[in-house]
Amino acid sequence: MNNFPIYQTTLQRKNGRVGEFCLRPHANFTQNGKALPPLSTPILYPVISFMTGTSPRGGGIWKYLLRDFMKNNMPVLSQVLHFLDFNLTAKHIAYWREKPMRERYQEVNEPYDAPLFLDSGGFKLLYNAGLDLSEYGIHKESEAEDILAFQVDCGGDIIASLDYPLPPGLVRDEAEVRMNRSLQNAIRVAELLSDMDEPPYLYICCHGQSREDIQNYVSRVFERVKGLLPSFGLAVGSLVPLRGFRDSAVLSRICGATDGIPESERARTPVHAFGVSGNLMPILAYLGVDSFDSTSYIQSARNLGYSHPETQKKLKIMELDTMECTCRVCRETSLEEMQQAFMEARSYRRTSTGKYKSEYYAAIALHNFEMEAETLASMTAAIVADDVLEALVNHASTARGIRNAVDWLATNDDAFAARMARNVISVSKKTRRRNPNQLEIFTYQTEHQEALFLHEEEHKDKTISLNYTPDSFRIPSDYQPPKNKRILLTIPCAGKKPYSLSRTHTIINTKLQTAFVVPSAIHKITLSGLYGPVPEEFESEDALVRYEFQLSPRNTAQIQLCAVRFNDYLDKHADHYELIVGYATSHAYRKVFELIQKHRPDFILLPTKPKQKRLSEFFRHVHLDALVEVLSTALEKSET
Repeated sequence: MNNFPIYQTTLQRKNGRVGEFCLRPHANFTQNGKALPPLSTPILYPVISFMTGTSPRGGGIWKYLLRDFMKNNMPVLSQVLHFLDFNLTAKHIAYWREKPMRERYQEVNEPYDAPLFLDSGGFKLLYNAGLDLSEYGIHKESEAEDILAFQVDCGGDIIASLDYPLPPGLVRDEAEVRMNRSLQNAIRVAELLSDMDEPPYLYICCHGQSREDIQNYVSRVFERVKGLLPSFGLAVGSLVPLRGFRDSAVLSRICGATDGIPESERARTPVHAFGVSGNLMPILAYLGVDSFDSTSYIQSARNLGYSHPETQKKLKIMELDTMECTCRVCRETSLEEMQQAFMEARSYRRTSTGKYKSEYYAAIALHNFEMEAETLASMTAAIVADDVLEALVNHASTARGIRNAVDWLATNDDAFAARMARNVISVSKKTRRRNPNQLEIFTYQTEHQEALFLHEEEHKDKTISLNYTPDSFRIPSDYQPPKNKRILLTIPCAGKKPYSLSRTHTIINTKLQTAFVVPSAIHKITLSGLYGPVPEEFESEDALVRYEFQLSPRNTAQIQLCAVRFNDYLDKHADHYELIVGYATSHAYRKVFELIQKHRPDFILLPTKPKQKRLSEFFRHVHLDALVEVLSTALEKSET
């Protein structure tokens, strides 16, 4: 029996084909005086990885997650470039493409018949535009067509067109180019699908920097694509970086997508919100979103984060005394058993419980996903009962982390604002009876309009560009390192600029300030994935503040470039330093440092043996303490 009944009525596969995608049988309501079509029964897709090893039997935590999702015949979402996170060769990918994923996994699992949604992986390429994927059959000149062939080979029942996401703050002319390229890809994919006998169902990816942008984008989609396919869905992207204090921007862009759908097409055009789930789902469902996908369920589990069954707050599993949850996962696995397994040192062997640790990580992830599914199930029940607004107000009054979204909705939806204000005043009266001196809570809508404006002003995005190249910054040829700084410490760059304000650099700086009264002898040089070495004196330059780039372990050419530039710097200035240390845990940056170490054996790479080559290892106290110890020894010698 399916443990997630919210999926059962919405998606079905019949005779190998996906059936109805957008059922809207239940509720009808009015938003700002405008009648909206009936709501659908919304769907939450878990994001999973299929190609994690050389066969369907591998995959660590994914093995257990896939086994569970397939056993329960649940729709899942994956993106076809996820294999870039794993150590797979072109030969391995050719093996995976020989059969559809459904058939491949039925070799080791129970028959699986739920819909498979395959995204294009455009977000994977966002900050790695120069990544060469030709060995996998994906070429720059035919990228959209090659990605579509990959999706079809993998057996996607639902696919998304190849898109070019927009990072927050991207300069306008670059954003317009990327939006046009995404639209052209969608048109090309629709043309190819129109020639297939049994094509997968297409979701067209939509992007924009404002509500108006996406509304115009969607209008253009219907003008250009409507004659090619009988129906298609819309998948709104570029939302993930907006989550949190910019939830208002998420809601605004979603409304732009629904605004752009012709009225005659709205009832049969499903809308998907890429990368958005959790407590924001009920509000987005109210605004017209039909499906969501979640990665947070597994991201939290990797850090042993366990969702509280009522508040959704992430708790550390090792700090719990009890698990106050009755979900099927918590009924099957006791807290004591999990804690015992995680306390054991062994990583890749069976624990004393007889299970691998990855199975317990998967159990936490499945629990987290069930909690998200329950959040959406509550909204589904309200849709069935035609009680959406009441349920939404109750959710907005109690859910954590959605203040910005609630503010925006109260400002833009009169019915919600009025009902929310009554709810707030009612709570205020109860509070005053307990505490007569407490001031009456303000009228909701007016005050929240002001708060929302101030909040958005505070967090306006800096302008960034994706057009910077490795030659946009080079250390000047006449540069000389500071005379008093005799110890070189290099750490990887960060998303936040200037680097010194980022979390990773702040933690290193705080650690050094705590360990050494005045760490003035340490010269910090950042390893930029785009530029190579960046001495701290240059961090505020325009090319260092406005660029966006993420170094991939697969980008061998860029890794080589960074290593060559750093070695050139050391060849020129190594005699200036008494100690040269690199500290990194992420796979790509470790690769650069390992190349540097081959060129210069005096280069010290820390941590020496991280458990995993992941960013999470960067913050482990044992590694930071080892760094301090190495630097301390050198500083003591320098002082004597």
